[in-house]
Amino acid sequence: MFSIRHLSPWNPWEELERFHAEFERGAQSLGSALQGPSIDVWSEGDDLRLRALLPGVRPEDLEVTVEGDQLTLRGTIESAGAPSEGRWIRRERMGGSFQRTLQLPFAIEADAVKARLVHGVLELELPRAAAEKPRKIQVQATT
Repeated sequence: MFSIRHLSPWNPWEELERFHAEFERGAQSLGSALQGPSIDVWSEGDDLRLRALLPGVRPEDLEVTVEGDQLTLRGTIESAGAPSEGRWIRRERMGGSFQRTLQLPFAIEADAVKARLVHGVLELELPRAAAEKPRKIQVQATT
């Protein structure tokens, strides 16, 4: 014997609601700690340069520390508030605190680091520590 159950028609709005609920559950499980900004690091001569994307971060909400060959970026990204009317359809810009630590290829001269935050982009000039710079050794001839 066959039984036919009543099937309701597919409703894309219900699918969207289900997706939204799953997304919010996942975002809440992350807590307020974010992975950190996207970065680029490259060498320029003996030194390093770094660029990090930090949209919406104010200089007073950002901390950059260098210890030997480790660089740490800490800060807070302000969350976009809830919409004044309606509800979220898609939300990818998460807010909260972040920390990103990088192991650099060599020690940095911390006192000589230069940092600028311009239009949401952090730019760092990271000079190699003098003790880390290659040294040319003078070879003397003996007779």
